[in-house]
Amino acid sequence: MKVIDVWNPKGGQGKSMFSINLAAAAIELGKKPFVICQDPQGTSMLYHKGGNLPFKVLNSIPHTKPNADILIFDHQAADWEVPSGQLLIMPFKPARDQYATYTDAFKRAEGANKEIVTIVTDTNAHRADELKVTTAMKDRGAFVIPSSGVFGRAASEYRTIFDDALNRAYKVKDRRREFIQIMSHILVEVK
Repeated sequence: MKVIDVWNPKGGQGKSMFSINLAAAAIELGKKPFVICQDPQGTSMLYHKGGNLPFKVLNSIPHTKPNADILIFDHQAADWEVPSGQLLIMPFKPARDQYATYTDAFKRAEGANKEIVTIVTDTNAHRADELKVTTAMKDRGAFVIPSSGVFGRAASEYRTIFDDALNRAYKVKDRRREFIQIMSHILVEVK
């Protein structure tokens, strides 16, 4: 079973959105994901309670091994303890203060010898400083998930962007392709 920790101590970076949609991308690739929501705000649990997810979400680690290929931990904000798993997905928004927190957390994770996949989320193309950070991170191998209305629409209905109800949403195919690319990278290229 592949274990993925979606972690960044800064709140509002897209950890829950990323966890839910990464799990949906895993299904598209023929895998069976399971999400553990470790955030007291319970965003991933809200999606689960909405009844539109094709996978399970729990708010604690199950006592028995789940019937899954991929276990995704959606970590809470303000948790500076580097997760125990080997693979960390670190989403962050490219605004200066968000980037500073990500950098500090990245150094901690790197010092703990973690395998790190960085995701730049929600870049505003009209802000030169955000574009600069996004471009620099992409050049260093980070994945980019651009700002997109499809995420807001999916969130308002507690769905993933892979839900058939969003098939006609603007640029949904691009966003789906990006998540599948990230999950493929995790499955094939990451130990």
